[in-house]
Amino acid sequence: MHSHLRTIAETTADTTHDTTGGAAEPGGSGISLRGWSLNGKQGEVFADVDLDVPAGSVAIIRGAAGTGKTSLLLSLAGRMHVSAGSGSVGEYDIRKQARAVRSCVSVGHVAGLTDLEKDFTVAQHLAERLIMLQPWYKPWVSKSTLREVIGTIRDTITSATEVIDRLPPDTFSTADAEDADFLIDAEGATFVSDLSELQKFLLEFSLSSLSQPPVIVLDNIDFLRERRDRARAWAGLLIYQELRRKRDPDNPLTLIVTCEDSGDVDLVLESLQAEIRPASVIECELS
Repeated sequence: MHSHLRTIAETTADTTHDTTGGAAEPGGSGISLRGWSLNGKQGEVFADVDLDVPAGSVAIIRGAAGTGKTSLLLSLAGRMHVSAGSGSVGEYDIRKQARAVRSCVSVGHVAGLTDLEKDFTVAQHLAERLIMLQPWYKPWVSKSTLREVIGTIRDTITSATEVIDRLPPDTFSTADAEDADFLIDAEGATFVSDLSELQKFLLEFSLSSLSQPPVIVLDNIDFLRERRDRARAWAGLLIYQELRRKRDPDNPLTLIVTCEDSGDVDLVLESLQAEIRPASVIECELS
């Protein structure tokens, strides 16, 4: 299985991005793979993947089921060992410094790895993730901290809604943003079992973003069966990336997302072209 790399869009951001992958600071956490290959018990999973993703970019790993998309995603996140090739995230060698890579690449959605507890509320999930990010000797989170985090997320959702309100008619609407709002209530008291699949996806993404990582990876956005939901999910990811760039230009977010069909993101990129400015959008096709 070989990869085919194709740049489908490229823009210049307002800030200067280090695309050499030569710095460990968040702003320089570009990704580079050369000859990246994995063989399993059943044979080749993926082979000879060459990929360069500048910091602040969107990389779309596209391919049919069984082409190794999930394995490739986990391998570049330092969570699966490959058989051959060289790869880096910033200055970190993925194969030799996997632990360091895991500290700066957060997993936003991978089935079986990021699954939510249906009997937990949104607030309980947020509190649990915040505790994980704290030192071991502080196994709790205050109500004020939790309210602050929920408030920040709600502010982000409000900002995203404002972006959507500026779009031309017949693209995205305020109702789309409201349907995607996984908090629903200001206290985060909604149970996961009451969330839609789109809301669960966005909650997983938000949990992965709490540490403000340089890179977030998300697998199989196609599990959202409705095309409208897939478009909403892409819009949410791209708008969040843009909001973070504006709020913290020295710490741009790089997104790595897998899917079978990139038509949905093409639609969103066209709709949001006046509102978002990723460093670049790159597509890597596995076959």
